[in-house]
Amino acid sequence: MMKCNKILFLISLLAFSFNSLFAQSGETFTVEGVVIDESGITLPGVNVYNKETKVGAKTDFMGKFKLNLEGDEVTLVFSYIGMKTKRLVVYPTDINNNDLSITLKEDMEMLDEIVVVGYGSQNASDMTGSVSQLKESEDITRQYTNVDEVLQGRMAGVQVTSNSGQPGGGVSVKIRGVNSLRGNNEPLYIVDGIVISSAGEDTNSAFSDGNEDQGVQNGLAGINPRDIETIEVLKDASATAIYGSRGANGVVLITTKKGAKGKAKINAYVSTEVATISNKIDVLNSVEFAQMSNEVRLRKGFVPTYHIENGQIYNLNSNGSINPEALVQVNWQDEIYQPGVSTTAQLSASGGSDKSKYYISGSFNDLNGIVQNSNMKTGDLRMNFQTNVTDKLKLDTRMSMFYSSGQFAQGGSKGGSSRSFTKSVVNFQPIYGQEDDISDIGLGSPVAFIQDYEDLSNELKLFASVNATYSFNKNFKYQLRAGTNYRTKNRSIWYGRETQKGSQTNGALGISGMDRTSYVIDNLLMFNKKFNKKHRVDAVVGFVVDGVVTTQTNSESENFPVHNLKSRAPQLGQTIVRPYTSLQSEEFLLSGLGRFSYTYDNRYTLTGTMRADGSSKFREENQFGYFPSAAAAWHISEESFLTSSDVVSNLKLRASWGLTGNQAINPYQTMTNFGVVYYTDANNNQIIGAGPNNLGNEFLKWETTQQTNVGVDFGFLQGKLYGSVDVFYKRTDDLLQAIQLPPSTGFSSYLTNRGSIENKGIDFMLEAVAYDKKDWNITLGGNISIVRTNVLDLGIPEAPVYINGERQMSSYYLGNNVSSGTYFKQPANIFMVGQQVGMFWGYKTDGIYQSSEEAAQGTKVNGNQPQAGDIRFVDQNGDGNIDQNDLTIIGNPNPWFTFGFNAKVSYKNLTISALFTGAVGQEIANGNLLIENDAAQNNKNVRPDAYFNAWREGSTNASAPRLDHPDATLFTDRIIERGDYLRLSNLTIGYDIPVQSRHLERLNLFFAARNLFTITNYSGYDPELTTFMGDGTIMNVDWNSFPNARSFSLGANITF
Repeated sequence: MMKCNKILFLISLLAFSFNSLFAQSGETFTVEGVVIDESGITLPGVNVYNKETKVGAKTDFMGKFKLNLEGDEVTLVFSYIGMKTKRLVVYPTDINNNDLSITLKEDMEMLDEIVVVGYGSQNASDMTGSVSQLKESEDITRQYTNVDEVLQGRMAGVQVTSNSGQPGGGVSVKIRGVNSLRGNNEPLYIVDGIVISSAGEDTNSAFSDGNEDQGVQNGLAGINPRDIETIEVLKDASATAIYGSRGANGVVLITTKKGAKGKAKINAYVSTEVATISNKIDVLNSVEFAQMSNEVRLRKGFVPTYHIENGQIYNLNSNGSINPEALVQVNWQDEIYQPGVSTTAQLSASGGSDKSKYYISGSFNDLNGIVQNSNMKTGDLRMNFQTNVTDKLKLDTRMSMFYSSGQFAQGGSKGGSSRSFTKSVVNFQPIYGQEDDISDIGLGSPVAFIQDYEDLSNELKLFASVNATYSFNKNFKYQLRAGTNYRTKNRSIWYGRETQKGSQTNGALGISGMDRTSYVIDNLLMFNKKFNKKHRVDAVVGFVVDGVVTTQTNSESENFPVHNLKSRAPQLGQTIVRPYTSLQSEEFLLSGLGRFSYTYDNRYTLTGTMRADGSSKFREENQFGYFPSAAAAWHISEESFLTSSDVVSNLKLRASWGLTGNQAINPYQTMTNFGVVYYTDANNNQIIGAGPNNLGNEFLKWETTQQTNVGVDFGFLQGKLYGSVDVFYKRTDDLLQAIQLPPSTGFSSYLTNRGSIENKGIDFMLEAVAYDKKDWNITLGGNISIVRTNVLDLGIPEAPVYINGERQMSSYYLGNNVSSGTYFKQPANIFMVGQQVGMFWGYKTDGIYQSSEEAAQGTKVNGNQPQAGDIRFVDQNGDGNIDQNDLTIIGNPNPWFTFGFNAKVSYKNLTISALFTGAVGQEIANGNLLIENDAAQNNKNVRPDAYFNAWREGSTNASAPRLDHPDATLFTDRIIERGDYLRLSNLTIGYDIPVQSRHLERLNLFFAARNLFTITNYSGYDPELTTFMGDGTIMNVDWNSFPNARSFSLGANITF
C-alpha cells in the first residue's frame, strides 16, 4: 500500500511539473459544452485543446467536454477523424462559455477510415477482404493481462477458449475452425510488423515420459493490452494470402500506441482484483462418504471401516471396537480453493512535436490464483519513438521487454488415476484423523500437491524493431523494417514423496529450458496515387527474409536424499534419468510478395496478391510454395441511386478467392534424426547411446488451403446500424499427418502429406446505436459464427465401422490416448471421412440391468455375462459380445455456433458495459465422471448420484450401476454431456469524476467483474474447453481440467 501511495505521489508531482512549465498568465475561466455532427448526433472522442498550449481533453461518450483555461483570449481547436477541424475563440467574459454547442462537418477526403493490413494499410472503403478491427477501448483492455483474452466474444469467426483459470494459463485461439488435423491451428501473430511466438509455444516436456504432467502455459504473455492501439484480424484469403505459408489459420495484426503532437500526457492505471473459484463439483459430504465406504466394503465381504453417530464419524478398530476420537470432516474444495488477490499498476507517458513523437509505458502485475501455489509476477516496459529525420525520411522505433516469474499448480495432467491435483481435490476421502500431521493424511492428497509439488518458471522476452520509410514523393516510398524477438524460458517441475510420482521415485525433478531468437528483414516498395479524382492505385512489392533459431534443453533426475529444497537442488538427484541435453534447431523463410489494388470512383475495387515462400523445412524440390489471391468489391451505396438515401449509409459487396499454406511442423522432418538413447546393461549400469528418433520423409511439402469468401458490409440510418455477413468455404489439401506404423518398424508413426478437410460457415456481425439523446447513449452489438469442419479424405485404406448399428466402410484414425493410467487410457476422438473432425468414439449404452432375469438375457461383455446392476451396452454389430468392434460415434465436440453479445449504456459520467459469450450444440466428454461416478472404490469420494441412485437388490429404476460394477474405465456415452453455455464474461461500471484541477485531465474509477455467471447444464467445472494439453487430436475432453476463476476488480485510470 505504501508503494502505491509513493507511486501516485510521484505521478502527481511529475504531472504538476510538466504543466507548470507551460502555465500562462491571465484570467482563469471554464468552458464546457457538447460536440455534434450535422445530424445532431453527439461525437465521443473529439480532441478539444488550447491552440497555444496544446493542453486539452477528449469529449466523453456523450460528446461533452469541460476545460479549465487561463488567458484573456484562448483559441480552442476541435479535431476528429473524418471531420473538418474547427477553431473557436473564447473569452473569459463570454456568457455562453458553460453551454457551448460545436458542430463539426464531414471532411470527405479524410472520412475513410484507415485499416492496417498485411505489409501496409488501406482505406476501409477499399477493403476487399474479410477483416475485423478492434480499436483501443478502456473498458475492454484494462481488465486483461493477455491480448488473446481481449479478442474473446468480440469478433465474428474468432473463437477464444481458456484452458485454465491459473495466472499464465493456456489460451487457444482459432479463426474459422480447424485447418490442420495434426499441425498447429493457432493464427499468426504480428506485433508492429514483426512475427512473434504463438500462444501454444512452450518448453519441451520436463520429463522423458512426455508432457503428461506439464500444464500448458500461454506463449503470448508479454503483450500488454493497455499498450494496444488497434487489433486487426485477417480472416479470408484476400487478406491473409500475402502471408503465404503462414496465413492458413488467419492473421492477428497488433499495433501498439504511439504519441501525439502536444505536451506530455501522463496516464496512471492501478487496480486490485480478487478471484474465486467460479464453480464447484457436487460430491458426498463426510458422513455420506463414510456410509458409502461401509456399504462398498460389506458388498465385497469386508467389515465396515467407520462408525457414524450423531453426525460424527469414528474409526472402527480391527476387533470391532470404536475409536473414541472423532475424525475430522473436511470439504477439500472449500479447503484448497481460496481467494486470490492480484494487483496491477501501469504508468505511461506520451507526447511529441511536429518532428518526433513518443510513447513510453511500464507496468507490474502481481497475480495470484485460486490455489496457494498458483501465482505469477510480471513486469513489462515499452518504448515507441517516431522521428522525422528529414522531410523524406521517417524512423519508427519500437522496443519492449517482458519478464515473468511464477508458480503453476498442477492441472491438465494425463495421469490416469485420482492421484492428480484437480482429481484429489474432488475425490480424496473427506475425513482424516485429528492427530494426523498434514503430510500423513494420505498419499496424493490435495495438501500434498500444495506442499510437495512445484512447477516453477521464469521467462524473459525482448522485442525490437526499426522501420525506416523514405518517401521519393508523396506517392512513392521505400520501407525497410528490421526486427528481432528474443525469448528465454526455464521451467522446473518437482514431485515430492507425498505425491504418487514422487513416492515411486523418492522425489522426481524435471528441468526444461528454451531459448528462441527470431529475426525479420522486410524490403518494401509502396505506391499510392489518385488519378483524375476517380482512379486510385495502391501497390506494394517486397522481399522478406526471416529466421528462427531455437534451443531446447532438458534434464531429469530422481532419488533425492533431501526433499525440502525441492527443485532448487537438482545436483542432489542420485539417479540421472536423463542427463542434461541440448537440441538446437534452425528454420528460415525467404519470400517475395506483391499486392495491387485499383479503385474506380470509390465504387469498384479490384485487388490481387501473390507471395512466394521458400522454406528450409522442405527438400529442394518442394521448397517453394506460391500463394495467390484475387478479390473484388462493389461499393453499392456510392451508386447514384443510393447516394441520396436517408436509410442506406453504407452497402458494399465483397468476393475473394485465394491460396494460403501451412508449414507448422518441426524442422528436419525430411531427414531421420538421431538422439540420445538410454538403456541398462546386465550389471544394472546406465548406458548412453544414440539412435534414430524418427523416420524421415524427403517428400514432405506444404499444406495448402484454398478459400472462397463472399461478404456484405452494410450500414443504415446514418451509421446507427451497421454490420457484415460473410459466407466462406475452405479446403485444405496435402494434410501433414502422422500415420501410424506397425511396431515391427521400430517407429510409432511417419509424417506424410495425406488427406483433405473442408471448412464452411457464416460469420455475422451487427452493431447498433439504440438510443442517443441528451445525457443517454445505448449501444448494442453481437456476432455469431457457424463453422463446419468435415474430413474429406485421409489417404489411408478403408475399414469396417458401425454407425447407429449399420456397417460401413470408411477411412479413419483415432486421436491420442487421453490418459496414461487406469482410467481413460484410450482415444476419445476419431477422425473419419464423411464426418466432422474429432467425433467422440466409444460405447453406446441403454440403461442398467434392473434384474437378474434381464442380465441373463443381456449381451456378454468381453465374453462375460452381465449381472443385475451392470451397464447395458448396445451391441452394434449384433455378434452377441461387446468388444472393441462395437465402438461407434457417441457425440460431437463441435459447436453448432458460437456467439458474443455486448451492450454499453452511458448516462452523463457513468458508463456500464457488458459482454456475453457462449456456444450452442457442442458436447463434452467429461472423463472426470469415470472416477467421480465410480462408487466401487471405498476410499475415494464420488458424485451423489453414483451412490444414492446406484442399483441395489430390489431396484427397478436405478440410474447408476451397482457399487461394485466392473466397467468403470470404459469410455461410454454415459459421460457425454451437452456443453451449451451462456456466460456473462465481463461487466464493467466506470465513472468519470468531474475534475477542476489544471493539472488533472481525467479521473476514472471502475469496477469490473469477469466470469460473473454461466448458464449451462454441464456438470463439470467449466464448459469452455479447447484441445487437451495442447494435443489437437483430443478435442473437448474434460480430464483433470483446472477450474476457471470468477474475479472482481476495482481500479482507477488517471490522466495528467
